[in-house]
Amino acid sequence: MGKLNLVIIDRDIDYVNCVSDYLISEQAQNFFVSTYTEESAIAEFIAAETEMITDGIFLVCREFYEQVLQKEKGFVILLADEVSIVKQKDEGRAIYKYQYGNRLVAEILKIFAEEGALGNTFNNGFARKAKGKKHKIIGVYSPIGGVGKTTIAVGACIQSAWEGKNVFYLNLENIATTPLYFQGKQEESLSNILYYLKCNSPNLCLQIEGAKCVDPLYNIHFFQPPDSSYDFTEDVSQELCCLLQELRKSRQYDLIFIDFSSAINKNNLAVLRNCDDLLLVAEENFTSVVKIKCLLKELHLLLSREEETELRERFNLVLNKTLHAVVDNGEELNITINQKGVLSRIPLVENLTIFQDGVFKLDLNSSFGKAIYQLLLNF
Repeated sequence: MGKLNLVIIDRDIDYVNCVSDYLISEQAQNFFVSTYTEESAIAEFIAAETEMITDGIFLVCREFYEQVLQKEKGFVILLADEVSIVKQKDEGRAIYKYQYGNRLVAEILKIFAEEGALGNTFNNGFARKAKGKKHKIIGVYSPIGGVGKTTIAVGACIQSAWEGKNVFYLNLENIATTPLYFQGKQEESLSNILYYLKCNSPNLCLQIEGAKCVDPLYNIHFFQPPDSSYDFTEDVSQELCCLLQELRKSRQYDLIFIDFSSAINKNNLAVLRNCDDLLLVAEENFTSVVKIKCLLKELHLLLSREEETELRERFNLVLNKTLHAVVDNGEELNITINQKGVLSRIPLVENLTIFQDGVFKLDLNSSFGKAIYQLLLNF
């Protein structure tokens, strides 16, 4: 089953039209939507002798909730017009009706996930929709702090989204700066996803759908940062790899960008090996030379010869914050990770970010943006 039947019963015509328009335009791969707003039509629907759809979702306003609840065999969810009603409702199911469409859908999916319903319904639907599309996981890593790794990862996400690609941004830094670049109202975070993974949740795909945020400006999907940096001090390598498998299996995303911490540990190594391509970000200075040599030494110590060779070949060297006067220094400094040489040189741009509407925005109309565009042509 690739879609669910969603029935909205509410006499507020303007509200129902807004919700159904969103679901039809943005969630058509997930739901068949039908609505009932006229009192006579609602009464006829409730009084009908035919059995209601057993695998359907019923979003029902307070006026008709009890009547529908007594008859149907699917999931009935109260559309509460006050937040206090949602908090007070200990039995049954309720969501606050006046919120953004993506949050409404996320709460519906959360209810299903918590009650163990639907299995892989959504994964199957997404896979059919995305059949034949190209999907890649691209990691952005550097053992060098302050080299501009996150700026490149975020810039690549935004540029890809502007090109019409479906993008997921996964930040694995101990202290993530995700809220500086992307906005999303979501109580759950990556910590919740790691918990579901540890518990082997049977409805992980729904947990992911319910926990992710969607940035309203760029339409980029992401998780809120972990509740504590301590989450990444534990060995969660297996959980992170499972998460990547779920994201890939959903086939929703053309590109998944992973923004790594600078650490060389079990978690990062496991995720690095699950990436299709890797960007190794460095600068044209001796610090980068020393740090990359340390990285190569660690890979040699921690991986088998075959694993080391395979991982090194996935790296693509990107030199950030370059100046025209020192372009040739990259060769003189011998900054190298494999035989590919330097894939891209991204120029230093002053005042690249501006703080506007509560978030940092990158100026992709600059030479930085042009370099990111050219870089992405390789993938």
